[in-house]
This record gives sequence, structure tokens and C-alpha cells, in this order.
Amino acid sequence: MSNGSHSSDNVLEHNCRPEWALWTCVAANVCGLTSTTLWFLVLLPQVYKNFRRKSVVGLSILWATANFTASLVNIFFVYLYASLPVYSSINAVYMPILEFTILVQFWLYNSEFSVKAKYCYAAGCAVLWGTIITVQLTARRFSEMQWVAITLWCVETFPQIVLNLKLRSTAGQSTRSAVIATIGKMTDFLATYGLVIPLQYVVMAYFSSSVAYINGIQIAWYFRKNSWAPGGPTVLVSDQDNGFIEGNNQTPDNESYGNVTMESEDVEYTPLCSGLIVRWRHPNLTRTSIVRGVVIGFLVSALALFLFGLVVVTDSGYSAMAPLSIASALSLAYIYYHTSAGQRLRQLCSNMCEKRPRQTMQ
Repeated sequence: MSNGSHSSDNVLEHNCRPEWALWTCVAANVCGLTSTTLWFLVLLPQVYKNFRRKSVVGLSILWATANFTASLVNIFFVYLYASLPVYSSINAVYMPILEFTILVQFWLYNSEFSVKAKYCYAAGCAVLWGTIITVQLTARRFSEMQWVAITLWCVETFPQIVLNLKLRSTAGQSTRSAVIATIGKMTDFLATYGLVIPLQYVVMAYFSSSVAYINGIQIAWYFRKNSWAPGGPTVLVSDQDNGFIEGNNQTPDNESYGNVTMESEDVEYTPLCSGLIVRWRHPNLTRTSIVRGVVIGFLVSALALFLFGLVVVTDSGYSAMAPLSIASALSLAYIYYHTSAGQRLRQLCSNMCEKRPRQTMQ
């Protein structure tokens, strides 16, 4: 495949598609540089939110681990193999730093796991990352190994989406980070599909952008809706980035939550969740619903655009089947957490886990 570059030292005229007009190449590279800027910012609100509330409740550690692992593989591909635009080289360095910061926050703030469990998980990650570095430096199969990163990037947001489905809430995620990611994924899509880019990145651009937009739909859907927290008496009260309170006898204050009010009938216990449901009453509910509908409509339209771009660039009708894999995974997750069949399956798994320690003791 031709690299598509014009004979120019202009950074905005690299990796051009020879059959397309030059202005499309310039525009695509501008989108790529814009995306790089956005990715520098995208995780900062999430890092700050975790630090502010001293908690990572509502975030998936598998999402954070997949992010960093993919970036670790990508560093070798970008600097030792591929000829990519300059924004990709910049992106490959600073993203792992932010992603590792979030992993450190999981270590510091996660109270669900014991210290022993944390050390075990850290040891497992160290072995995995050490193996990746060793294989990259010895086998030097950078192109093949990059498919590992592509696969992880394609599915990285799935654990977070599944967790959101389970909790029926996106309280743990930063809305600001989600907005930046939504814009960044669109510029990623325009840059990747407007330039001559390796097939790995074409596939990744579709799946990662689509999954990120599905996550955006979740955030728009759950925004200022019911929030609940599993885990007995602990009360989690959330209005996305407007505040997050964790404790037993805490109530939201007017400064943090604006005009949102809580009344006695807004709170109810439920044995299904074994937690506290807080129903928010918002004075601008109608306006919020309209904005929610517009945002979700835009995100759904973008999903159709991503699929169209994938079919055009790959020149294959089979690419139109790509959404089926995403839909299948999400359907299974929904069935598992929110149907009677899934409830029976969870109960069966729980019973099996309870029996194993007893058998070991006998």
C-alpha cells in the first residue's frame, strides 16, 4: 500500500490519499492533531474526579487495565515499525502516563478489595506487561502484536458499559471526560478514514468510536436519573460531575446540587439492589429530557456514520456486519443483569462459589 504522502515537508500533507483532493488530506491531519489535543485532556477530568471524591466507585478496573496494556503495545508499533502522522507519535507517549495514573488511583482508593487482592492483581499485571515488553524486544513482531492493542482498544470500554448496565448509573464516570471523548472519537474517525492508515487503525477507529458513543448514550440516558449503590448501608448520591457523596449519614447540600431537592418520598429501599435509591426531582426535567433526546439522536446518527465509513474504506459489504458483535455483547450483558434468566444464572454462580470453600474445608 502506498503511503499516500505528497512530496512536501508540510506536516498537514502526510499520509494523503492520492485519489482524493489535497484539501481533504489537510483537513484529516488537522482532525488528527485536534484529536491529539483532546486525548491529552480527556482523562484529566476523570483523574480529578477520582481525586476529589477519593473513590473509584462506578469505574471498571478492567477498562483502566485494558487502556494501559493497549498503549504499552502501541508504543513499540509507533516508534519501531509504522510510519504514522506526528500526532500518533505524540499520542503514544502521554496517554500511557494518564492511564497508569488512573490505575494508581484504583490502588489508593478502591476499598472493595483487600490489600492481598490488590497485590495479586498488581502482580498479574506486572507479569502481563513484562511479557509484552519481552516479546516486543525479542520477537520484534510489531505488526502482529499491534492486533493485541487494537483488540483491547476495540473492547476497552465494554467493561465500563457492562458495569453501567449493572448499576443502571454512570455516576462514577466524569461527564466532562465523556464529552471530550465523544468529540475526540469523531475527529479520530475523520482523520483515520481521510488518510492512508494501516488496516489495524481502520478497524480500531470503528469499534473504539462506536463503543465510546454507546457509552455516551448511556451517560446521556442516565444523566440526572436514578442513582443507586450496591453494598448494603453505604449511600451513594450522585448528580454526575455536580457532586458525589459517599457515607452513611450524608445528604447533598444546595451549593453542590443547585436547585435539586430531596424529599422523604424520594427515597426508598429495595431488596433487589440492597442499597438506597435516590430519585431526583429536577425543576427543568422537561428541558433536560429534550436535551437528552437531541444528544442521543446525534450519537445514534454518528454510529451510522461510523459504519458507513468502515464499509467505504474497507470496500467490503461484510463490514456492515460489524455492529452485530457489539449488539450481541451488550444484549448478553443486559440479559445477565436485568432479566429473570440472568438472575437465575447469577444465583447459580453465587451458590457454586459458596460451596467451593466448604468442600475445601472438608
